[in-house]
Amino acid sequence: MQAGLEQFLRRVHHDAHEVVIEGFAPLPGGYSRETFICDAEVHTPDGVHRLPLILRKDPPAVAAILQTSRVVEHHLIEAIRAATTIPVTRSLGCEIDPAVFGEAAMVLERATGSSKTSDLFNGGTDEHQVDDVIGHLCEILAELHTTPIDTIDPDGSLRDPRGVGIDTSTWDTYIDSTCEYYVGSYDDIAFDPTSIIVLDMFLTLRRTKPRPLQLSVIHGDFNPANFLYADGRVTALIDWENARIGDPREDLGWITTMDVLSNTSVMDHPRSKGGFLAYYNELTGWDITQDEVDWFTLFGTANISVPVNAAIKRRVSGEHHVFSQLYMVQASAATLPNLVRLMNYPGVDL
Repeated sequence: MQAGLEQFLRRVHHDAHEVVIEGFAPLPGGYSRETFICDAEVHTPDGVHRLPLILRKDPPAVAAILQTSRVVEHHLIEAIRAATTIPVTRSLGCEIDPAVFGEAAMVLERATGSSKTSDLFNGGTDEHQVDDVIGHLCEILAELHTTPIDTIDPDGSLRDPRGVGIDTSTWDTYIDSTCEYYVGSYDDIAFDPTSIIVLDMFLTLRRTKPRPLQLSVIHGDFNPANFLYADGRVTALIDWENARIGDPREDLGWITTMDVLSNTSVMDHPRSKGGFLAYYNELTGWDITQDEVDWFTLFGTANISVPVNAAIKRRVSGEHHVFSQLYMVQASAATLPNLVRLMNYPGVDL
């Protein structure tokens, strides 16, 4: 892979006469992509350019959880960089030829800032920054959701990026077609008797739609692990592979779920503005209610649970023996108490 990266950088820097890769190593964390960190020295006639880099590579097909495109992710990141003030890392490009890195991959400049967002909560060393950081995070999300779709998705790549029949022509067709995708996926994800709770979630969503809201580009995996920060500001919003056209409340619902799983409290901040939802409403003027966030907590969980539970089922049924899919059972199981609470099951008090 180091040789492939040298080859890639020579294509990006046409005048380079030497490329040196240092400290190439896997970066732990995350399930869907294989991630590597390194520094590159690119020697050109006008000097030596030192580049801190991230390589994001697709896993082998048998181990893939999310079927997403590095080409789409690259173009999205660069569109966001060009058209908004949302802090994202620069994408140098993508390589779809598996002969170079083993699978399709993309190369990004590594952002500055801390990835230890747990330090912002529960008495962590950076807890004094939490209101400023989460306030800025809320402003970033509001900007993403209020930016016209065509500005950052001009070719429509995000309208059905998984190719599962989602219709984004209107809000109703989007919700209806997505719910049908969830329900139709049940046989692919039912690996345990508790999976019936997930089916109940799909059916609950289908029969209890909230009020319509404008569709927008959403991050799709908006959680405490996917931003970096420094000095009270977010330095980068990362991991855009699950971005798509959707309802903005999906990102609010997913961060609510991830607060539970991560033992964080993003939704409680910035306290100076009455919490994340209150500040988001102030910024957007959409007056989203907590009941709506709860519905989209289920909706966003469903969106992730389909590919995750399908991957778990493939592992449990013996289609392959990749350990990470079995490991994901812990995250899947941990969401169930929150799901049954939101669906008002009797005897559940969290």
